[in-house]
Amino acid sequence: MNESYWISSSKHNNFNNLKMNIETNTVVVGGGIVGLTCAYLLAKGGVEVTLVDADKIGHGSSGRNTGKITSQHEIIYSKIDKKYGIENAKLYYEANNKALDLIEEIIISNNINCDFKRVPSYIFAENENYLEDLKDEYEVCKKIGIDCDYHKKLDLPLDIKGAISFKNQAQFNPKKYLDSLVKICAKSGVKVYENTPIVDFEKGKICKLTTKDNKKIQATNVVIASHVPWYDGLNFYFAKQKADRSYLLGAVLDKDILPGMFLGVEESGVTFRVHDDEGSKLLIIGGGDHKVGQCKNEGEIYEKLKEYATQKFGVTNFKYQWSAQDYMSFDNVPYIGHINKNIENIYVATGFSKWGMSNGTASAMLISDLLIKNSSKYKELFNPSRKGSYLSGDFIKENINVGINYISGKLKIGSDEFPINKGEGKKVNIEGRRYGAYRHYNDKLYIVDISCTHLGCELNFNSAEKTWDCPCHASRFDYEGNILEGPAIKPLNKYGKEKNHIDIKLV
Repeated sequence: MNESYWISSSKHNNFNNLKMNIETNTVVVGGGIVGLTCAYLLAKGGVEVTLVDADKIGHGSSGRNTGKITSQHEIIYSKIDKKYGIENAKLYYEANNKALDLIEEIIISNNINCDFKRVPSYIFAENENYLEDLKDEYEVCKKIGIDCDYHKKLDLPLDIKGAISFKNQAQFNPKKYLDSLVKICAKSGVKVYENTPIVDFEKGKICKLTTKDNKKIQATNVVIASHVPWYDGLNFYFAKQKADRSYLLGAVLDKDILPGMFLGVEESGVTFRVHDDEGSKLLIIGGGDHKVGQCKNEGEIYEKLKEYATQKFGVTNFKYQWSAQDYMSFDNVPYIGHINKNIENIYVATGFSKWGMSNGTASAMLISDLLIKNSSKYKELFNPSRKGSYLSGDFIKENINVGINYISGKLKIGSDEFPINKGEGKKVNIEGRRYGAYRHYNDKLYIVDISCTHLGCELNFNSAEKTWDCPCHASRFDYEGNILEGPAIKPLNKYGKEKNHIDIKLV
């Protein structure tokens, strides 16, 4: 139930982990939309490429989203216009629109079956307080030259006050797309390794990367395509963006609705679209966004989403539920390009603000151009070292929030009692130190040190996913202490040297 529909509905290609020391021209770290598209473009350009992923290809955020490919990114063009001017807003649109066209080109030229379909995209407001922002966005979109329309209402079971549609956008099954793309990459000569996390890195003219199994990779160029940088070149990406978790449901839909992809612009707005699931219709609906590690009961979010979906769309058969993690830059523009202004052979792509399918593909286009041609018309817009990205009230507010959570986490007192109920996790005191204890459904008690291995913030238990999440910089770990999300690159320390569970039976 707690698995992405896209991952559940696709067949996985298994690749071995790296078992030897290697040398390569370019190593791409991360097997999602950014990494695979970048490897594809670089290989086409004649570059020797090795791709490694800490887990399985497409099992990260690229396999856990809504499957939308669109240049309509909520209310964004009016914000970019206000901060950087209309020409940069136009460049942002152009880059994402070209990314959409590239995905379609790859699908057609390689005969990929991934349920790709051109449909309109809509953003809408159910609250009249958002209409002014919506109308401002529409005016900027028209100035840019986007093929869009404004609607006072939509034929949907929602009380919509206004909406903007972008024509000729697209949706697909992202995991099926990535499964085919990795095969194409491998046939093109890209060496692909799964279950190969990087735990150490040394920059230089020849960069040196060390895997968890102590295998060495030497590379002239490094592309960090891991959603959030595990090495940030002192550019402090963990402080220049914030991370949210979002929640998604897949429910059987027995009636037709207006074709398209939809997103409410309110802070609590929902996202939804319909996917053809082997002859039946599946409503993909999501929402409930919150900052990672700062939710008291994640399970309640699913229940509220189910209530909304049932009330508005009449669905009752919920077949799938899953969550996703996204990183948002404070100026709404991703960080893509050289990791800092002094290093030219390390590249990064992060801060997609929940639009990873288009922004991730645009990242691959930009980085491959920089690496092969040493130029890109989008270089300055997405420049990771731009000052404007963190000179904002949001930057200050979010980093104050980090400080508060760091201090408050250290001051909290753990319980003297272990979790009793199966599936329960909580902070406990053991021998004068605070740990995280989780009672598994097999009745074993798993205990880990809950100081994040990134910068030491105290982790909080995620009741829906049975994970330990960092409220400061969004690293996540499973109940055994293994890394699920960065920027941490080291697992949690376990209680005891020989084992990380205690067999304490329920009384």
